[in-house]
Amino acid sequence: MSILNYLKDIFRKGPDTPYKRWEKIITKLGYTKGKNDVFIKESSVGSTMIWLSESGVKIKVYANDYGESDFLPASLADAATLKSFIRSNEF
Repeated sequence: MSILNYLKDIFRKGPDTPYKRWEKIITKLGYTKGKNDVFIKESSVGSTMIWLSESGVKIKVYANDYGESDFLPASLADAATLKSFIRSNEF
């Protein structure tokens, strides 16, 4: 095995799955990954939590003792739709 092939194998990324793409988009929007693969964003107004699954994206917003949730099916979750879904539902 040549050194070049060895270095390529070390730094090779896995396949780019929809889950990984969604994860990158969510973290770029300011969310941090917490326990149990939950993405969380908190402010003085409340907090927003996002769960990713094979079936889609679930968002739950808590503000002033009130909670609301919404779901985006995986078939509709391209990058632009996911961003607008999160922005329209967060606190």
